[in-house]
Amino acid sequence: MTNKDNSERIEKYLREQMSPEESQAFLNDLRNDKELREEAQMMALLIKEIKEEQDRQDEAVAQEIAAAKRRAKTVRLVRWIVSAAAIFAIIFGANLWYNSYKMDKVFDAYYKPYDATKARGGDDKAIKLELAELYNKVGTESDVAPVITQLQTIYDGILANSDEYADYRYDENDIAWYLALAYIKDHQKDKAKELLKRLAEQGVAEASELLKEL
Repeated sequence: MTNKDNSERIEKYLREQMSPEESQAFLNDLRNDKELREEAQMMALLIKEIKEEQDRQDEAVAQEIAAAKRRAKTVRLVRWIVSAAAIFAIIFGANLWYNSYKMDKVFDAYYKPYDATKARGGDDKAIKLELAELYNKVGTESDVAPVITQLQTIYDGILANSDEYADYRYDENDIAWYLALAYIKDHQKDKAKELLKRLAEQGVAEASELLKEL
């Protein structure tokens, strides 16, 4: 039998295209024919290598497709995040600007320079002048953080009944009022509202009106 015939029989067997009788005859020849057996082994090995290579190529293609899908998904996600972030920034920025603008308008409407000559109670003129200077700085200073620190310290001392701030108690409501205005100017609405609520509870009508504006 020629090599061509052997190759055709081997291929036909491997492809399971033989009848049962042909398969049995081929197996008998395979046991007895060394040359046929060696060629069958070589062909089977070749087919196995070809299949494994095809599997590797298929896997590589599948991985590339999956990677491409992930990249496309990532690109879409990044675009969505960027778009959402841009929209959020616009909305948040506009809202922040509006709130700042509103608080500035409220401050301008309610702030009035303090006249130390109209101070209530107490005999310590130095304290009256000190407080008047702080109150007026609330209106004139662009950075009111230092004023807030000073007024808050005095106000906390009054609430704590500290002897050090006993002479400031006559001016408690004025201190709370200008401290609240300072917080409004500094755009710290929550702290301003806390002070205004205390004043409103004590019957300060202007504090109740200002609370409604915030």
